[in-house]
Amino acid sequence: MTSNVALKRIVAYLIDYLVITLISSALVYITFINPRYDEYMETSKAYNEILQEYYDGEIDTNALSEQTQALSYELNSNGYVYTIGSIIIIFLYYGVFVYFTKGQTLGKKIMNIKIVSNKGKELKLHNYFIRAFILNGVIFNLLTLVAICFKESTYLTIYTVASNFDTILMIVLFLMILFYKDGRGLHDILAGTKVIDVREEANLVIEEEPKKESTKKEKESEEKVEVIKPKKPKKASKKKENKSE
Repeated sequence: MTSNVALKRIVAYLIDYLVITLISSALVYITFINPRYDEYMETSKAYNEILQEYYDGEIDTNALSEQTQALSYELNSNGYVYTIGSIIIIFLYYGVFVYFTKGQTLGKKIMNIKIVSNKGKELKLHNYFIRAFILNGVIFNLLTLVAICFKESTYLTIYTVASNFDTILMIVLFLMILFYKDGRGLHDILAGTKVIDVREEANLVIEEEPKKESTKKEKESEEKVEVIKPKKPKKASKKKENKSE
């Protein structure tokens, strides 16, 4: 069951990642929200042209890395609305939305899994926010926003460190989900949550109901036993004893 849930979680994550990416990307193309729309489009076009040259075999990997690094600063600087929007949308989607849907994103809904408390308690909004902060690249996005405040060389250093940290974190999280004894990742441990199959939750409810009924019947039978008391034997009268003598 644990390995089955783990695989479902990964598929659900990919579905949700696609949803978030589409929504966040749309913000960049809304001109009145993004004041650097024209600059962003020019940089994005240049970035895509370099990628196309690499795919066509016109440049090698080293040239690709050098040229894309040079454009990365401009791309993130002009697309800061995308980064800020991503952070806000992540907390709204993985936090507020999941709180009101009782532990299910769109991906988890499709895969029939849900987030529950590891200790059987009702989850609060901050539990979902902790999971969202660790799991969904918020740390990387925040460091990227900090990086664009510096000059290009400092930006590249911070961005590279942030990117490597985010990659390592995601690998650790997925390995914990796949191989940890109860399938809980670091985000689950810190948030006090776990992810279960919806069918598993239904089975637990069905199992609990007969126990309650049997307990009720046991109590009723105990009460009946207490009410019915054995009668004490009556003492033989003296007259009957004399007659027998």
